[in-house]
Amino acid sequence: MEGSNDRHLRPDEVEMILRHASELNSRRWRRGSYDTTSSVSPDVLVQVAAAAGIPEQDVRRAMWDMASEKTAEPRSFARKFYGPARLRVVREVERPAENTRDYLEGLLRLQQGLKLRRKTEVGSLWDPGDELGVVRRTLDFSGERTLLKARLVELRVEGFGEERCEANLTADLSNQRGEYLSLAGILGATLAALFILAGMQSPLFFLGVLPVLAAPALGFRFAYSRASLELRRALDDLLDAAEESQPREEPQDRGDRPPGQIQGLKPIPRFAPDRSKRAKP
Repeated sequence: MEGSNDRHLRPDEVEMILRHASELNSRRWRRGSYDTTSSVSPDVLVQVAAAAGIPEQDVRRAMWDMASEKTAEPRSFARKFYGPARLRVVREVERPAENTRDYLEGLLRLQQGLKLRRKTEVGSLWDPGDELGVVRRTLDFSGERTLLKARLVELRVEGFGEERCEANLTADLSNQRGEYLSLAGILGATLAALFILAGMQSPLFFLGVLPVLAAPALGFRFAYSRASLELRRALDDLLDAAEESQPREEPQDRGDRPPGQIQGLKPIPRFAPDRSKRAKP
């Protein structure tokens, strides 16, 4: 064991050892209770990861991903039956982070009709707006503004160097999932009540109570899956547009001419007929 302390570990060995150590530590926490001495600040975690050879940006990104996944969508019946309400699309773009952020924000504002609610250094938060946004979402028969169906759209752009960044678009569909769940319950209960009333006259109608309860739920589940697919496709299209967009061309060199001054042109020579050819011999 003394000789093994001098041996350097590979990254995969470091990951395996840290994972096993965290499992042992979590077992100890399960047996006891959480206290203030068991918590670790983010700065200390970054220092420990740096000592193990893990870059700070990876640690910060992992902490943000874990926090967003835990707080955004709890485990519920709607998530289990209809599916997740948060859709996320990540793409690496070969462009500077600031240019990519400005371009995507322009698409969200002009192309999708969203309103900016909050903006930070690395991201921004968008939503359909007030009641007018709900009306526009209802009357959007063309399907060009798919993101109006989302409750919130979050944009995060993190730079990796000067000419490369990672764009992250997250859409929250919890409002539409709740609407579909409510409509399925109301429609199913109404149809079931009709079959129960009809069953008082003929017991054969009681056999249709369970099918009419399940049919609206399955139908709206299919509709929600279609809506999720369309919204994910819209997010992919936005990132595709940001990836394929070309940077603006630099203006041509104006030389020593000051801006706003029109360069002078040479005068056009005046046409004069040659009369010597017309002279008779």
